[in-house]
Amino acid sequence: MSELKAQVVERLRRVKGPDLNGNIVDLGLVSDILIKDGRVYFSITVPAARAEELEPLRGAAEKVVKEIEGVAGVVAVLTAEAGPGQSARPAARPTASAVPPGGNTREHPRVTEARTRGATGDGARPAAASAPAAPIRQTQGVPGVKHIVAVASGKGGVGKSTVAANLALGFQAIGLKAGIMDADIYGPSQPRLLGISGKPVQADGKKLVPMEGYGLKAMSMGFMVEEGTPIVWRGPMVVGALNQMLREVLWGDLDVLVIDMPPGTGDVQLTIAQQVPLAGAVIVSTPQDLALIDARKGIAMFKKVSVPLLGIVENMSYFVAPDTGARYDIFGHGGAKAEADKIGIPFLGEVPLTIEVRETSDTGRPVTATAPDSPSAQAFREIAAKAWAELEKAEGRGMKPPKLDVVHGGEALRVSFATKDEHELPAEFLRVLSPSAEVQGHSKEQRVTVGGKKNVKIKELRGVGNYAVRIVFDDGHDTGLFTWSYLHMLSLQRDKRWGEYLAELKAKGLSR
Repeated sequence: MSELKAQVVERLRRVKGPDLNGNIVDLGLVSDILIKDGRVYFSITVPAARAEELEPLRGAAEKVVKEIEGVAGVVAVLTAEAGPGQSARPAARPTASAVPPGGNTREHPRVTEARTRGATGDGARPAAASAPAAPIRQTQGVPGVKHIVAVASGKGGVGKSTVAANLALGFQAIGLKAGIMDADIYGPSQPRLLGISGKPVQADGKKLVPMEGYGLKAMSMGFMVEEGTPIVWRGPMVVGALNQMLREVLWGDLDVLVIDMPPGTGDVQLTIAQQVPLAGAVIVSTPQDLALIDARKGIAMFKKVSVPLLGIVENMSYFVAPDTGARYDIFGHGGAKAEADKIGIPFLGEVPLTIEVRETSDTGRPVTATAPDSPSAQAFREIAAKAWAELEKAEGRGMKPPKLDVVHGGEALRVSFATKDEHELPAEFLRVLSPSAEVQGHSKEQRVTVGGKKNVKIKELRGVGNYAVRIVFDDGHDTGLFTWSYLHMLSLQRDKRWGEYLAELKAKGLSR
């Protein structure tokens, strides 16, 4: 046993067991202790029905180990087992595995007694006689992050990670501050998709500074290990790593953090759904029946833990031959929309299967940021706008469509909101602050400051559902998707945003 591991064991002996009998080590409650890069991982086995009551025990165990010199971090996970013939109730912290790593298969008699007492109450009524409790979401917010959206699929191979990256960039392109967390521990894709290399650094000796690509703050296990290196971790280490990537990262102020979920509906996915304060979930599927069968499982999982479903995206929806323009429904077409209509959740849109998306994804140049005028980028921006509208609606903040009028011969847009406030926004102001990849889709250092638009006019308004408008300007620009909330923000912050724009022009030696 290493010296550090011995210290951990000794410290854990200070933590009393259930009902203050003995300590958690001698009672056999502690799993094999894993130590990697100064971080300590272990699980504590408790009676299933008493898991919520015994949550402070986990916190006490983490606290005493954190005090050891040389320990960079601690992750303790409660695991719970039911006695023979009993129905297990969900733990306050959902478990990645009922059997602790290292396998403490022989348990202390007191643990058996405590488990039996916890499972049967006063011994008069067996727990099996009662119906299993529904999973309980016990979540803790992430500082600075307003909304967390999961992008999930019931199976692999449907382009979920590509959709997640471009959805995050789509959120950014409609004027939101966005980030992405790659929760696929075993097969991280975001470093490759966003073209990010290197390792994150610690800002204060504790929390990590997220990596950044195309203005997106990003965190992934792919930044911690070399590409191609297999990660062979058991449940508690996976759960611990996910918690660290979410909560031990300086995300800053984000309107939305996208979580690229692992494919499938297993233990890790359920743990994220239960522990992370998800504002909503987006399901990705391809049109064919086989993919939709698995997508239904993902939908059922999120419904089970009461996570709002923002909608379904049909990826690889159709293929348009670049030489002839002929359209081919390679995987069928419309299956995801039909499924959305059938179960009563929104259909967010369809993304075509294109060589451009494949090439830009493989080379770390996501299409939404690098080819903003392409049909695929347009599709992702519209999906992001609709998903955001659904999220606001789910939280009771949905805005009714305002009345829009082009006035003064196209020199301004009059916006009349349902709240009775009315604003006139100059065409130049809207053009240079267009929520498109050209303006918003890069970091501050890379962002294009658009000059020379003093005389631009609004040519046409094109409605996009009941959640946004596309403004066509007479200089040909029409990729900006103005959601109602973005228009409202521009109306309220007009002087501030205009001042920032003028300062950028001056700093870059540009003119109006």
